Amino acid sequence: MNNIKIWQTCALLALCQIPLHSPAQTNSARANAQAEGPATLSAEVEKLGKAASGGDAEAQYRLAQKYSTGSGLPRSTQTAVFWLAKAAAQGHVAAQATLGTSYLVGEGTNKDMPMAIHWLTKAAQQDNVLAQTNLGAIYLNGDNTPQNFQQALFWLEKAASQGAPLAQYSLGKMYQHGYGVRTDEAIAAQWFNKALQQNYPPAREALAELSKRATGEKNPATTSAAPAVKVTQAASVGPADAAAAERDAILGTIQGWALAWSGRKTDDYLGYYAESFIPANGESRGAWAAQRRTRIGGKSHIAVSVSSPEINVRGTVASVVFLQKYSSDQLAETSKKKLILVRQESGWKIQQESAEKISAKATGQH
Repeated sequence: MNNIKIWQTCALLALCQIPLHSPAQTNSARANAQAEGPATLSAEVEKLGKAASGGDAEAQYRLAQKYSTGSGLPRSTQTAVFWLAKAAAQGHVAAQATLGTSYLVGEGTNKDMPMAIHWLTKAAQQDNVLAQTNLGAIYLNGDNTPQNFQQALFWLEKAASQGAPLAQYSLGKMYQHGYGVRTDEAIAAQWFNKALQQNYPPAREALAELSKRATGEKNPATTSAAPAVKVTQAASVGPADAAAAERDAILGTIQGWALAWSGRKTDDYLGYYAESFIPANGESRGAWAAQRRTRIGGKSHIAVSVSSPEINVRGTVASVVFLQKYSSDQLAETSKKKLILVRQESGWKIQQESAEKISAKATGQH
């Protein structure tokens, strides 16, 4: 279970709204404040203080945030927890989630797992995504509490459905390694792809690992970078970081598509195609899908690998050209493949595809 602890601990720290710091840093900040003389509080902080003292839960939460970051007044995580507790007791959901996380990591208070679970559960039940993700991580880790994969799956799925990339990535890991669920690399790829579409870098490495496993490369447990990508960027797309995010999302779609095909997961495979997909031979999408189900389902083995992808993005349309190696119990084929994808609310979908055969031979395997 060490593998779980590593990535889930990272998830917890990344989600904490109260930054981590050392006692030495706190003492240094206090010393600096004393050296500079009495702090001059801003009008905003004074107003928050009065409202918080008067019992306003939102003001208590916002004042806690300022104490946790030292914004406008000396930083004190202990005082932050004091105000978080007051707001949480009044039912402030974000305060409950942050207070639970504080007890979880021991920030501004001692670590206390029962208290962490208490407050995180209250917030998670009210659809707070931070609480749902951290609660799922607690049950997945089993640190200082019984490990419960069923509860982990329940809360991570809720957080993932709200678009939390860390929860989506964590679900991918659960399906990849069979933690409380059946091992299913096609489903794992779907979750990794969702996280990648939100520019979560570890998901790209996870997809690359699954691709290596699908193509039978050695050392499948070792993560590696995805294939080098040549990007031709249209001027209207935006800055370089946005282009990189689009590239990663498109590449994740292609890798997930290849994995679903390799795993003969026809529903997942067809899900990568847009409803408006145009088959190359002019037949209807329904007839094409039925044929694909028959052909994929009729194979006892399929392996598909993608290499040397070149991506060209123009607004909501992208073209991807790559080298595709396909093998089954009947055929081994290498082609130059081209996919046209369109960006939809659910991610990038294949609109058209074409292939130029480079080599092919019958395998005769049974």
